[in-house]
Amino acid sequence: MPPASLAGATFISHGCKLLGGLYLGGGEGPRPTAILLHGLPGVEQNLDIAYALRDAGWNCLYFHYRGCWGSEGAYHLDQLVDDTRAATDWLAEQPAVDAGRLALVGNSLGGYATLAAGAADARYRALVPICPLLDPATAPLSDADAADFASMLAGVTPAALKAEYAGLAPISALAPQLAGRPTLLVTAERDELFAPTHYAGLLAALPGLTHRQIAGADHSFSGQRTELVSLVVGWLRQQL
Repeated sequence: MPPASLAGATFISHGCKLLGGLYLGGGEGPRPTAILLHGLPGVEQNLDIAYALRDAGWNCLYFHYRGCWGSEGAYHLDQLVDDTRAATDWLAEQPAVDAGRLALVGNSLGGYATLAAGAADARYRALVPICPLLDPATAPLSDADAADFASMLAGVTPAALKAEYAGLAPISALAPQLAGRPTLLVTAERDELFAPTHYAGLLAALPGLTHRQIAGADHSFSGQRTELVSLVVGWLRQQL
């Protein structure tokens, strides 16, 4: 029986090589697989979720969008869904992956991308947005954060990044496409970026989604990683 392993992942999105890693669960046959989508700029990769999913027999792919963390190209927010689609196309061709059991897991801006990509592509059987951005109008990007984040990204200035962020469509516009899709929304009680009230509209528009708020947690779940990982992995195993 093949053991669990970790392999490098490279694939092309719009002519640019994107980099990542594929955690492969042990055992024979294709397995359910999650794709991790990191936030802006991606300091938190949530790889503890990847390890836990692999321990549970799943595969898990993490990757870096164009223009960040070594991937080719310039970074732009309107590319996240296309890059996620390219990752999914590549992943579906891997022999260890069951293309009928795919999930997206993303935090912060990656949570926004999880919902946006999920609304656009029915291949994802389960969605886990973690403290996602839902509407930039109610949670604007500060000048200080724009400058800090742009310094870690390729081909984007702080002013351009702030403008692209403000131009993102609110997730509420995608509610009809998300209705009925198994979704676990995880929020943090003490989120310093997106307060619990940020999610009221989505909860009203999608009454069928599962919502869990982790007590005492900040935006990165710095002191509650074990609880976060257990929640996400347990819910995904129930779905797929």
